[in-house]
Amino acid sequence: MAGKTRQDWSEWSNWIRERDDPKIAHTRPEALDDLLVLDLSYKSFAGCHCSSVLAEHGAEVLRIEPPGGDFIRSCTPYGFMYKGEGLNYLTEGRNKFHITLDLTKPEARKILKDLAGQADVLIETFRPGTMDDWGIGYENLREINPKLIFASLTAFGQFGPMSKSKMPDYDNIAQARSGFQYDTGEMLPQGKSYEEFPWAVPTKSGPWIAWFISGSFMALGILAALHWRTRTGSGQALDIATAEAYARIDDFVALWYEHEGQINERFGNLDTALWLYCFAPTKDGAVFLGGLRVEMWQAFADLVGKWDEWGAGSWTSVAPFTKKEEQLKWSALVFEETSKYTSEQLVNMSLEYSKHGRLAPITCVIAPVLSPEDAMQDPNWKDRGIFTPISDPIYGDIIAAQAQYKMTETPMRTKWVCRPAGYDNEFVYLKHLGLGPSKLKNLRASGII
Repeated sequence: MAGKTRQDWSEWSNWIRERDDPKIAHTRPEALDDLLVLDLSYKSFAGCHCSSVLAEHGAEVLRIEPPGGDFIRSCTPYGFMYKGEGLNYLTEGRNKFHITLDLTKPEARKILKDLAGQADVLIETFRPGTMDDWGIGYENLREINPKLIFASLTAFGQFGPMSKSKMPDYDNIAQARSGFQYDTGEMLPQGKSYEEFPWAVPTKSGPWIAWFISGSFMALGILAALHWRTRTGSGQALDIATAEAYARIDDFVALWYEHEGQINERFGNLDTALWLYCFAPTKDGAVFLGGLRVEMWQAFADLVGKWDEWGAGSWTSVAPFTKKEEQLKWSALVFEETSKYTSEQLVNMSLEYSKHGRLAPITCVIAPVLSPEDAMQDPNWKDRGIFTPISDPIYGDIIAAQAQYKMTETPMRTKWVCRPAGYDNEFVYLKHLGLGPSKLKNLRASGII
């Protein structure tokens, strides 16, 4: 925005804070508050995350679990349970009304049909064919509700050679079958064996990223389908395979193989496509180094005192440094230098160089690798409200990352963190189906809910 002064941007910062600060989200309307979503996710973090996105934007999400709760509630680090819940589910039960329904029973499926007749969206994660066998598949339900968006998240999709596989939709299976796990991790040095370097094997991503990606894509697909329904009046079926969704973000890998026959191999903390672009060790941890222009790479060499020794003044491009052998050679030299300093020292050296260095204001980007504790205490994230504790009536004050979208008119929000399985049975079944206490008592006695 040409002509803007620093003061102008300061004014903009104040203006936007007043309008999209998460602290005032509760005073704004919700974008999806006219939607009813049925979440039948079972043993799937992807489905749970998908419905969380919709719930955070105001959709009324009915989380439908079997009596006793979904298996996903038991997933938690080292078996730690907080007030009866696994920590993984505490992050994805947000804003949802939790009811129970045993879909293996015919009467339960009749109840589901009654709910589906009122719903805008249904999310399910059963193996392909299961919902059809129960008489509640898309073709069955669209006869009841032609406007229904029927969203299926599965391991291998609704068609294809693997669609009927009994292999479950686990995050690590998706990572393995997407090709991602193969090229993630430390490389095996040439001429060495796995016995010598047992850590140089395909390495999983830290979080359940494949489930997160497929759930995010499905949420986006649901919004697109809802927009189409607004234009045409028609619902539709959506089909996402977790591994397929994860493979979508694999950068250049497929193209490299298609055109050059080159397989992207593991390269540790280096990057086959870029230099300088890596994580490097320090005295007290690690930092990220970013010097994608030759001047930034030269600036790094200069700030660690290696301008003359490394011949930085003669460099004209970073292209030669991206070659595998060159990266291995230079990364060893770079890591030797970064190991002499703490992470904070390196960050400060970069900032100081941008003011007074030979190539100032150009410098190398250096950022510390934060622990989860450090990230939660980061002043920027605290100021923007992502780690603000949520006061939950059941679980107390809980920190669950929130408010990733800052929006001036319809901001997302977390109203409550989670609820036990079946907590909202009485409220939901009365509100949507008119089922009172005596009917619910009979359904409970029959194992229907």
